[in-house]
Amino acid sequence: MFFKKANNKRDKNKKDDSFKLPLSAKDAALASIVGAIYVVLTLGFAPISFGPIQFRIAEILTVLPFLRASTAWGLFAGCLVANIIGGLGPWDIILGSLCTLIAAYLTSKMPNIWFAPLPPIVVNALGVSSYLHLIFGLPYFLNVLYIGISEFIICFILGIPLLYFLKKQNFLEEHIFK
Repeated sequence: MFFKKANNKRDKNKKDDSFKLPLSAKDAALASIVGAIYVVLTLGFAPISFGPIQFRIAEILTVLPFLRASTAWGLFAGCLVANIIGGLGPWDIILGSLCTLIAAYLTSKMPNIWFAPLPPIVVNALGVSSYLHLIFGLPYFLNVLYIGISEFIICFILGIPLLYFLKKQNFLEEHIFK
């Protein structure tokens, strides 16, 4: 079965220092690709990517730091660019991008695949809602619910299979970090 073949735990013998700056050329390239995909997905689905009820398809990428921490920088840059182009002003540009960076960093520290979606779900539900409720005048906890459900669907229901697929295929090691 698809879920049984890939190991869901982090390799304890393999140290991933790829979050630290400066990034290697390969890590910088990977981060750039992830950031570009984030921008394209966010702006390509702009009508559902911004607002008090958002379903940001690009958030599926926020689980990638579990496999390679350097992708956190690409997620941060991609979110920053997407929020500059189509976002909700300075609140979204600064706080939304920082929430993404924090969630991505925490994801890189998760012990196994099943915990990898938790930081994006929690950080975005609580953090992004903290300014969206001010911008749109909606109750804070209603925004937490909207964002939390959206992040759960994208990061957990879609993100876990993505992680298993990439890990099972040994995609990063075979195709990028050979």
